[in-house]
Amino acid sequence: MPVLYSASVAALTALSFLSAPALASEGGATHYPTDINTIGAAYAPPPGTLELYNYTTAQWSHTLANNHGNETVPGFSFHADVDALRTLYTFKQPIGPFHFVLGGVLNINHLKLDVGPASRSVTNLGDIDAETLLSYHTPDHRLFLLFGLDTYAPTGRYNKTKLISTGLNYWSFDPNVVFTYHATRKITFNGQALLEFNTENNATHYQSGDMFNLDYGMNYRAFADRPESSFVHHLGFGIVGNYLKQFTDDTVDGNTVGPGGHRGEEFSIGPQVSYDWRFGGIAFKFEHDVVVRNRPSINAVWVQFAVPLLGAPKHG
Repeated sequence: MPVLYSASVAALTALSFLSAPALASEGGATHYPTDINTIGAAYAPPPGTLELYNYTTAQWSHTLANNHGNETVPGFSFHADVDALRTLYTFKQPIGPFHFVLGGVLNINHLKLDVGPASRSVTNLGDIDAETLLSYHTPDHRLFLLFGLDTYAPTGRYNKTKLISTGLNYWSFDPNVVFTYHATRKITFNGQALLEFNTENNATHYQSGDMFNLDYGMNYRAFADRPESSFVHHLGFGIVGNYLKQFTDDTVDGNTVGPGGHRGEEFSIGPQVSYDWRFGGIAFKFEHDVVVRNRPSINAVWVQFAVPLLGAPKHG
């Protein structure tokens, strides 16, 4: 599947108001929902086509880790059910070897947070994302690339006095590079490298540190030699995940938060099963955080699919 930019863990921002010195990035929240770009990551719609991408996830955590990866908040529990709709349109006119791609993402979140005796659940829209991209592929269609910028606007519902919110109340700017590489007929590598630069939350004067994230995926089509008309020909199996590293400090009113700025870090891994067709596909995956610092330790189940809408190319 191509890239998604959303706020699937946006609600964790609320945690920073419970114990700001113990947390990173306002509770470990990022606008970019890590672990997304693990299959068909750099496939843009064909020129002149509008395509729909849908991403549904259930995420849960019972551990909020400190700088040493140990639990810091007894009685902590977080659950998120998120659905995000993304559209991309590729313009027909090429720019040299590239095509210009525009897109956007809307997401709705149902979130529940428990910290000791305190509890709150909320359902509302998250922050929106506007995408500007350039797409490229080699003549042999083995390497696909996307270069772009994602801009997240603070449009989601936010209240600093509440235990949990679906918006982050600040802007983020994410330059990124995405790739899909068909090493063989059966083996494909996918990934995305991005930087996320954050502005200050003007309600709390908390500024989350900037971060680097790498999504990765290795997918194997074991039955690619079978006839294309067979069901198993389109099946894929993969190992997927992400690595995140915060590289600037969290600050409040310009002052560093806690020792070392409470910089977040995580590494996740898990299995993926996919099924593709000519102009779309669907993927199921589970990912588990195996290394976590200054963030919640998340388990996540994802279902994501892509289908063409307007200007859909015909099978031939």
